[in-house]
Amino acid sequence: MNLTIDFKKPEIAGSFDWQVCQEINVSNEQGVIIAKAEIELITINKHRDALGSYTLLADESTDWEIPLNLYFKGQNLNANLCEQLSITPDNKKAKSHILLEAISVLPEYRKQAVGQYLLTEIAKHHTKAQSITVLSMPMDLFVDAEECEDDDNKAYYHAADLENKKLTSDELANFFRNSGFVEFNVDESLLAEPLPYQLFVASPQSILAK
Repeated sequence: MNLTIDFKKPEIAGSFDWQVCQEINVSNEQGVIIAKAEIELITINKHRDALGSYTLLADESTDWEIPLNLYFKGQNLNANLCEQLSITPDNKKAKSHILLEAISVLPEYRKQAVGQYLLTEIAKHHTKAQSITVLSMPMDLFVDAEECEDDDNKAYYHAADLENKKLTSDELANFFRNSGFVEFNVDESLLAEPLPYQLFVASPQSILAK
């Protein structure tokens, strides 16, 4: 199967030029989009530590709250995750981090390595990012095709038939584990309430090593 990858131009996600979002689409030979990812990137430097960034991002109703507060140290992942993912911390240079906000493959193209191809291309495109985090949960719980403002996205998510052809949490977890991610187990005593998702973290290098 010949696939084409298209990285849309990054756009500023909120109020800060160091927080951008990007859409990535995979198309088949006929030019039909068969897989899609939406990512957000932040850049942290020694003058803008993780907690400081969160203080700013919190006003944006961000998904970065849990990652920044649980497993970052300054602009790097914490020492344990750096070791697991073979990352060398750097406290001098700015570091970029990716949040994989959504990833999906149309039902008829699943189990054909399309999802792995999409992750691999993201890792190649953003090889200088230090980490890639995903808040893993079935997409039907947070995506409604009718609420998409873009007509192409609305058509794509209708075709995905998320409610009737959804993946289970276990299937998603296995996909990420097999794609170079490690699970971050959260101490629930640190939380006001249990998380509705599982946390997985990778580096571009750990994904490309698969």
